[in-house]
Amino acid sequence: MTQKIVWAVVFVSITLCSLCSVVAAEETVPDWIYDTEWTVRGVSVSADSALVAAGGDDGTVTLLGPDGEVRWEENARAKVNSVSVAPNGSAVGAASSDNRVYLYEIDGKKRWSYLLPGRGFGVALADGGKYVAAGGSDGRVYLFDGEGEVLWKYKSGDDLLCTAITPDGSRIAAGSADNQVYLFERSGALLWTKAIFGDVLGVSISPDGGYIAAGTSEGGVYLFSAEGELLWETRAGGSVTSVSMTEDARNVAIGSLDRTFVVLEKDGETLLTGETGAGIRAVALSSDGLSLITGDNDGVVQGYTMATAKPTETPIEVPTAAPTLETTVSTGTLVVSSDPAGAAVYIDNLLVGRTPVTVPDRAPGNYSVTLELEGYEPWSGEVQVQAGTTTPVNGTLTPRPETTQTRAGAPLPVMALFGTALAAVAIGLKKKD
Repeated sequence: MTQKIVWAVVFVSITLCSLCSVVAAEETVPDWIYDTEWTVRGVSVSADSALVAAGGDDGTVTLLGPDGEVRWEENARAKVNSVSVAPNGSAVGAASSDNRVYLYEIDGKKRWSYLLPGRGFGVALADGGKYVAAGGSDGRVYLFDGEGEVLWKYKSGDDLLCTAITPDGSRIAAGSADNQVYLFERSGALLWTKAIFGDVLGVSISPDGGYIAAGTSEGGVYLFSAEGELLWETRAGGSVTSVSMTEDARNVAIGSLDRTFVVLEKDGETLLTGETGAGIRAVALSSDGLSLITGDNDGVVQGYTMATAKPTETPIEVPTAAPTLETTVSTGTLVVSSDPAGAAVYIDNLLVGRTPVTVPDRAPGNYSVTLELEGYEPWSGEVQVQAGTTTPVNGTLTPRPETTQTRAGAPLPVMALFGTALAAVAIGLKKKD
């Protein structure tokens, strides 16, 4: 009798384990698969899950429909490192190793492209392409307007590998190989920067602007509040190449080179795990958490329906700015000039224009001002801004001394020696005669 009970328990246990395995498998089986046959480095999904963008080593930007069918393809001149679909599905952006940032209409027509000083690594769209955040190997994060004009740029300490932006463009997050996460206002003002362990390969900002997630080459995953407080950190089995978040950070998806994707809950607890056939380069969650997209080293893009997601019951209005970050103190103004005029003005490494320029709305405090003009030595100085006052800054630029070019100067002594040698030969021949 006892033996029968033992076997019954074993049978029930095996059956339950099998059922659990089936449920887990059903949750991570893709709804559709699209094979590019090249490494996929970027994926993005619109807020309603109707459009998916992908890009990779074949140098192609591809727009897919909700079932993975190809809508259109456009070619860059080198591998595409990042793509972004505007949340409202009205535009597509791309950053490529051909040193360009691209913005496409939703029908595939190119709206504009911008030539960077180095390779384009990250791109993120807001407000139908009205704002485009990008980063590249020159170490700068850029914010463009809808016509491709640079609104501002900021220099980090190393390659700027990833960017993210809220749907209304009020907050921009960026990650760099200098192991730093950055958060900016739309104006370009740096709100904070946080040091974490490893190159920041992926960064995400929740649609409401309240949370920033980051993943690193060392396998770390970090969640910060909008004020810069570290809420939690965890580790993956390999380098975390990409992160993506839903509204209010309800779910955080991470993709890792160990072939695993993980969906975490807001408190950092694991909600769901899945595995693909190769190292994952990119993940994207729809803002409602109902769709997950992955792209991997084998060139495969996969779309999943998240059965465990909790849909938002009521529409969420995205605020134009995060109230908790708005400053209530009075501000001051800087008026920057130079001799000669036309110098690029950097305030705390942020390009704000060319001299003469007025820089309003600066919080009280000390700032570093740098002036740069081709043919002149850079000028730097510290300035203090006080509330309710206008502070003038004037820098006199010193011309760079002209340097003797080695290649141009080298032949002179050689020719002199050659001439001396010829004269000596001629004198010798004359004496011989």
